[in-house]
Amino acid sequence: MQLASLSPVSTAVQFRPVSPTLAAGTTATHQREGGEDLTKYYATAQGKEGAELLRALHLIVRTGHVDRGYAQARDELFGEVEDLDGDNRIEDLFTGEVRGPITDRKNGYDKGFNTEHTWPQSKGATGIAQSDLHHLHPADTITNERRGHLPYGDVVTIDWSVGEGVHQAKRGVDALGTTVFEPHAAVKGDIARGLLYFYTRYAQSRTSDFTLENFRHELPTLLAWNKADPVTDAERARNDAVQKVQGNRNPYVDHPEFIDQVKFATLDLGRD
Repeated sequence: MQLASLSPVSTAVQFRPVSPTLAAGTTATHQREGGEDLTKYYATAQGKEGAELLRALHLIVRTGHVDRGYAQARDELFGEVEDLDGDNRIEDLFTGEVRGPITDRKNGYDKGFNTEHTWPQSKGATGIAQSDLHHLHPADTITNERRGHLPYGDVVTIDWSVGEGVHQAKRGVDALGTTVFEPHAAVKGDIARGLLYFYTRYAQSRTSDFTLENFRHELPTLLAWNKADPVTDAERARNDAVQKVQGNRNPYVDHPEFIDQVKFATLDLGRD
């Protein structure tokens, strides 16, 4: 096993305290800035389930979605969406390591961060999807290279890792013999809900390079991660921040119960 240095650009590794989560199965009543609730936003999804609900959510998240362009979206990612407390310090997606000061993508790059597409560009995160902030996160450059375009999953046999204990990220083989990448536990639910959003947003209007190759393998694990790592207040605040600049929301952050109601566990993903 090769063990990488956690932070080639830092002399002291820092982590934020883990955010509190809701108990599994609990749904928060969330209000956007200004006190407006989300009832109207999801009005057309109410009372639906299965494919009908998935279609309704697709239309909801597609409406008002503004393509920020990749350069501007990354500046907003590093400067606003990931810096919710305004301290100019942001976290590596994979381990939770905090670095700064960072205010834009250039500062991030100088501190050893690039942008992780949780749905890889090579699997269809192109066009407007390339700059969709709901699935983009700052990531340590070396670790991001190790992930490449591998599916996410639970590693059984490690061939590479970074970090220690609850902050460990690793690559290796899962129980089915597929090489996967596993981030630290505190973001597994966030990644899962981001990828479920991505499928909802793009699978019904897919481009020629869109593929479900990773998603087919990931889906059972993503559903488990969603249950094990429920939505946090920080994730809700991030959803607000993304809507502020991009114009749409992740419905599975606002309403985690939609995941069961869509029936992702029995979804027919067919062939590309």
